[in-house]
Amino acid sequence: MGIKEHTIQVKVIQHIRTFWPNALIFSIPNGAATSAKNRINLFLEGLTAGVPDLFLAEARHGFNGLFVEMKTQEGLESHDQKRIRLMLNERNYLVYVARSSETAIEIIEDYLS
Repeated sequence: MGIKEHTIQVKVIQHIRTFWPNALIFSIPNGAATSAKNRINLFLEGLTAGVPDLFLAEARHGFNGLFVEMKTQEGLESHDQKRIRLMLNERNYLVYVARSSETAIEIIEDYLS
């Protein structure tokens, strides 16, 4: 995750944890920079390429939960991300790509309402 994506994701988490303190939201750090050895260990523990950045573990509106992939305006969804998004949709999870903190916050608040 680049610095810009990091910055917008931090804003999202801070906002949701401030205004929706009981919402169970957490990050899935698949893109975390780490050593090759640690990356292998993480893969063996279940790290999966393409899983979205944030998960809101709240069932709403007939969905099991909400995943949000954070991207910059220029960021592209990878093949793995598209594949995982479709797999999650098939399992009744809602998945969005957000290109700003404002968009992500709006998506999450709409989902929680």
